[in-house]
Amino acid sequence: MNQSMGILEVVGMAAATACTDRMIKSAFVQIDKMEKTGSGLLTIIIRGDLASVQYAIEKGAEEAMKFNALYQYEVIPRPYEGIESVFGIGGKGDK
Repeated sequence: MNQSMGILEVVGMAAATACTDRMIKSAFVQIDKMEKTGSGLLTIIIRGDLASVQYAIEKGAEEAMKFNALYQYEVIPRPYEGIESVFGIGGKGDK
């Protein structure tokens, strides 16, 4: 069964750190990747069950708004199995 994927883009490292902390503390999710994408943007990719990912992304977006740093977010309920390679994150077999 595929885990859901959440993507949160914010401006600034401080905002990204605060968002990541809030997402991890609010729901049972794992951070797959945090990457600088240019022009001060940072992308945070999380995975977990759908309800946890939706809640974590909601809380992360709320935190980003406190910094006036929210750029974009998306939840993908059942991503295609090969999408991990596009984002450079681990697949099912990773430990």
